Amino acid sequence: MMKYETEFLVFDVSKGPKIIVENLNSYGQDGWELKSMINVAGEKLVAFLQRQTDVETPKDKQTERLKNLWSGNGEKDE
Repeated sequence: MMKYETEFLVFDVSKGPKIIVENLNSYGQDGWELKSMINVAGEKLVAFLQRQTDVETPKDKQTERLKNLWSGNGEKDE
């Protein structure tokens, strides 16, 4: 089961789109993904962000094979 972390940002519409884009790009570099954006009272935008917290790095098959060979578990040739 995947686990996620959520966050929200509130933007003042009067400050223009540049602030919004810069903030979202900054969060995106840290792995955050924009899920939804809603307008509140015509003056504010609320952005809902999400990122996966249980990300695993892919295992290198050759490294696993060598580890098994050297650990004494052996590996059958196919």
